[in-house]
Amino acid sequence: MTLKENLEFCKVCKNRKSEKAKGIICGLTNELADFESTCNFFMEDHEEKERLEDIRIEHELFMKSASQGKRFANYILDIIFFYIFSFVVGVLLAVISTITSTSLLSFLDEDNKLKNYAFGFVIMMTYFLIFEGITGRSLAKYITKTKVVDERGQKPDFGTIFIRTLCRFIPFEVFSFLSSDATGWHDTISKTRVVEI
Repeated sequence: MTLKENLEFCKVCKNRKSEKAKGIICGLTNELADFESTCNFFMEDHEEKERLEDIRIEHELFMKSASQGKRFANYILDIIFFYIFSFVVGVLLAVISTITSTSLLSFLDEDNKLKNYAFGFVIMMTYFLIFEGITGRSLAKYITKTKVVDERGQKPDFGTIFIRTLCRFIPFEVFSFLSSDATGWHDTISKTRVVEI
């Protein structure tokens, strides 16, 4: 094995030690790693291994993060799909209302902004919970070839998507994407990222 390959073991060994001149060395022998296939002194440091894996995943996710342009495209397309989804839900409710001779949409007849906002809130929550909750991707993310992942790069669970969607209603949240890393409040609060596929 080469020194570089040996150091992969040494990085996660409880017996590791670091020196300015030599770098990572064995804390027992005070020498650089020189074993052939296995080290008799190797004791895996699980916490350090997990920490290094977290750093690797974070770096990988940062390198694959969707650009501001794609995030903006997602925003615009999701607004369009949200209106289409709202229209479809409205038509379905009207059809059901006609068939059952009930007035399911009568609450929208009044000019009550609070009721209208509540209806929009329910529709938007439903839109994102259905698509991102099941697939990790809204309809816009299918077009831009992006997806939502958690801190470990996995598909977020339903609770995380619920928090992420709820955070979209924070006032001025849309402006949180103006930061250089194209991360919105609904990303940071829910500990998710949007990455390229």
